[in-house]
Amino acid sequence: MFDYVDFTDVPGEPGEHDLKLFALSTCGFCMRAIAFLNEHKVGYSFVYIDKLPRSEKKRIKDEFYETFQTGMLYPTMIVDKEDFLIGFIEESWKTALGLK
Repeated sequence: MFDYVDFTDVPGEPGEHDLKLFALSTCGFCMRAIAFLNEHKVGYSFVYIDKLPRSEKKRIKDEFYETFQTGMLYPTMIVDKEDFLIGFIEESWKTALGLK
């Protein structure tokens, strides 16, 4: 899933989740999501989708829709290739990632 995307890896403490974050470089909620992950030392991979060529954006959005039967909003984080979080709601992210 999304093997063709050139994600930027952010190291963190060993965790039990494979996290792929799709964000916009100008999005305040995306910035808060990234700050949250960094503050909690969570390892993840991310891409600024607005910096990609149009064809790659479309491919990503199409694959996400085919996989999860919903559209993307930002930030979108895929958890372990089988679940996802849309938007940044801190309590939801803490729960999904098992953070206290």
